[in-house]
Amino acid sequence: MITLYDLEFANGARPSPFCWRAKFALKHKGLEWKEVPIGFTEKDKIAFSGQGLVPVIVDNANGDKTIHDSWEIALYLDKAYPDRPLLLKSAHAQAFARFMHYWTGLVVHAGMFPLIVGDMYAAVRPQDRDYFRESRGKRLGTEDFAKLQTEARAGRLAAFRQSLEPLRLQLKVGAFLAGDRPAYPDYIVASAFLWAGSVTSFKLLDGDDPILPWYARMRDLYDFGSRLKPAA
Repeated sequence: MITLYDLEFANGARPSPFCWRAKFALKHKGLEWKEVPIGFTEKDKIAFSGQGLVPVIVDNANGDKTIHDSWEIALYLDKAYPDRPLLLKSAHAQAFARFMHYWTGLVVHAGMFPLIVGDMYAAVRPQDRDYFRESRGKRLGTEDFAKLQTEARAGRLAAFRQSLEPLRLQLKVGAFLAGDRPAYPDYIVASAFLWAGSVTSFKLLDGDDPILPWYARMRDLYDFGSRLKPAA
């Protein structure tokens, strides 16, 4: 059994895109896990990992081996369980996935965050609201997340949608970003949309966007859609 420490918001929502990546990886490998929810102000729960960010996994079947960071978790799972379907089958596959890791952070996450930050703040557990307000306020230069979100939706939504054109172009040549079947690059990007879907009902994409059928396939691949609990 593997233990996964997973970020929790109010009403049981689990928005962390990096934790979603870990769940995709575990499902891909066919591994069972149990989840330990952790709020922003409960970093003591993962102090044993030597840092303060989720996801963290503890592989109870392998001497309680502890791994943090979604990328390192994927690498570890392939190394520890090579007899199960590989997440990164070759050096070329790893290079493509690493590129998608960087691109998703710099383009998808960065573009998406201002569009959902107000709804995120509303969905944070009450005991974590001060932490979220102070930490994200420093990052964004304001603690008025509702105003920032409203302005972003009015002024940045079109640019965000345009920034996703590489996904649309790639999906023209295959059902998934990795080709005819899903792989870790798909998991990376789909996790960003699961992040948004966990905290908001706001439509980030036009209804006829070709990304949506791909996202539906990814959301339903392991029935993760049933776990979404948007708060707004």
